[in-house]
Amino acid sequence: MKLIKAFVRTRKIDDVLPRLRKAGAPGVTVSQVHGVGYGYQRHLSGLAPNDLSKTEEACKVEIVCRAEQVDGLLQVIVDSARTGYGGDGIVFVTPVDRAIKIRNGGEGPQAL
Repeated sequence: MKLIKAFVRTRKIDDVLPRLRKAGAPGVTVSQVHGVGYGYQRHLSGLAPNDLSKTEEACKVEIVCRAEQVDGLLQVIVDSARTGYGGDGIVFVTPVDRAIKIRNGGEGPQAL
């Protein structure tokens, strides 16, 4: 199993989610986040812990899926989130060592 974690523009999330559903994503978690991107040292000197007004709002999309689904889901995210301008986002893929469904105790792929 793999964890896909994508950071995309907030205005693109309505393009990304229906395409992920159509591509067979087993489940998606979306969080609103604030990112500072590369070069943050220059632009955010003096940023107070509660001052998010200087940061870009984005959506974090998280999907745990079977390894064989990764390439297709990545392509969907990249194609539907791309505008061609800086700040389009980034996607990370990491291994998931173990998953347990709390409701019924299903483990591994059965937890999805």
